[in-house]
Amino acid sequence: MKHIWTRILSVYGPYDGEKTMVMSTIIKLINGEVPRFTKGEQMWDYLYSGDAANAMYLLGEKGHDGKVYCLGSGEARPLCEYIYEIRDLIDGNSKVELGAIPYSENQVMYLRADIDALKVDVGFSPSVNFTEGIRGIINSIYPAFRSHILSKC
Repeated sequence: MKHIWTRILSVYGPYDGEKTMVMSTIIKLINGEVPRFTKGEQMWDYLYSGDAANAMYLLGEKGHDGKVYCLGSGEARPLCEYIYEIRDLIDGNSKVELGAIPYSENQVMYLRADIDALKVDVGFSPSVNFTEGIRGIINSIYPAFRSHILSKC
């Protein structure tokens, strides 16, 4: 039996759990609440769910038996940049509280997938950047914001 192992890092997209950083931030900002965070210094790698699905498909077709693949975008940015990007797409005047929550004792500060093997073995490359992914989530879940978000394209 062919076996390919994937290590899935931070995947986001429509219908993600409401308690994830991305979804909870979107929900709170749309509802006029002030989301609270750590300082947001963590370096993080986010991959849109559609890209994750494509990577899994390609792995099923072309992945090497017995190999381990990391699934992510391959790029890491400070978490605060993602938070500000979400805020700016919804309402740049909204308040977010960075530093309101202390880091946990075992806080992961760096998470980035090395996707070189995905690129070489199966030809994978992410096609949806974070901004496009967030617009997609907002437009699919909160259609009332559709014209507002599209006007920022």
